[in-house]
Amino acid sequence: MNRILLYFVMACTLALPFAACSTDDEQDTDSSITDGGAGGDSIAGGDSITGGDSIIGGDSIIGGGDSIPVGGDSLIIGDSTSTWHGDSIVLCCKGSDGRQIYGMLYADPSSSHPHPTVILAHSASLTHEAMAGYALRLARKGMAAYCFDFCGGSKDSKSDGATDSMTVFTEVEDLRAVVKAIRQQGFVDKDHVYLLGSSQGGLVSALTAEEMPDELAGMVLFYPAFNIPELVKQFSGWGNMGNWGDFGDWGDWGDFGDFGGMMSMSEAYIASIKDFDVWAHIGSFPRPVCIVHGTQDIIVQVSYSEKAAKLYPNATLHKIEGANHGFNAANFGSMGSSMGMKDCDDAVMPIVYEFLGCE
Repeated sequence: MNRILLYFVMACTLALPFAACSTDDEQDTDSSITDGGAGGDSIAGGDSITGGDSIIGGDSIIGGGDSIPVGGDSLIIGDSTSTWHGDSIVLCCKGSDGRQIYGMLYADPSSSHPHPTVILAHSASLTHEAMAGYALRLARKGMAAYCFDFCGGSKDSKSDGATDSMTVFTEVEDLRAVVKAIRQQGFVDKDHVYLLGSSQGGLVSALTAEEMPDELAGMVLFYPAFNIPELVKQFSGWGNMGNWGDFGDWGDWGDFGDFGGMMSMSEAYIASIKDFDVWAHIGSFPRPVCIVHGTQDIIVQVSYSEKAAKLYPNATLHKIEGANHGFNAANFGSMGSSMGMKDCDDAVMPIVYEFLGCE
């Protein structure tokens, strides 16, 4: 099968210096940030959420004498999803085609009131684990946070589906199903459900938000990959590149053998996106939009986010000086830590907290 490595340019970062991260905010003249109204009790005690040790009858998560209700036809609570892992619990949604979508819920089980909720969508070839750190931070601010694996989104995905079947649009279907499933849960404040997507997950979030404006209160986009069609057009024209995950006689580089875990993209992926006009399909979402993008991003130049911010009626762009494509090593693939990449989360997360109203 003819395949391309969509993000092979990541290799160029091996020689790129990383500066310290700082913010440079830009806001369209018609844009504003509204208080998301997040609140709720914060999570105390180090790295774990206190309280909560079991699910009783599949109906509620017990913690501190109160409960977070979960369940419904669209949420799978089985033997493998019945225990807390200190700070999170496994919750699997059913996709529109019946496939299982694996995910992790982070929330304060001692709080029984509905939580403002953030659904986090990971980058291409990564998994929910890349977003788990962000989910835990948000849970500590009194929010519920749900991160999941796109079907076929990675060779390490715990969701159903093959990587050869994954496209941007199958991921839109997955995210739509997740939003519908999570909104049905009793722990969710349905008036305050947000998306947070990174890179391809940012593009997927933007496309999904256009279809579900009444179900979402806003969205956060980290370095959204609005240039994917252009990259696909450019590099798919190179012919049969083979699977660049195999370096042949270069030896076993571990995750470096697939350019830091980035998988090759299938013919189905290429055919579905190469002629797609992103700009004709985003920009009408009426809720607040927060875009955060690094000034040294070599995968998706910040100019793409500048253009997007002008399209939305209520968007703010925050530039992170010195940041590349990914604000920490977990979101840059396994290459991040080896390259000495600067962690910019301390510059990024206060922006997110302010947008969500959970400072």
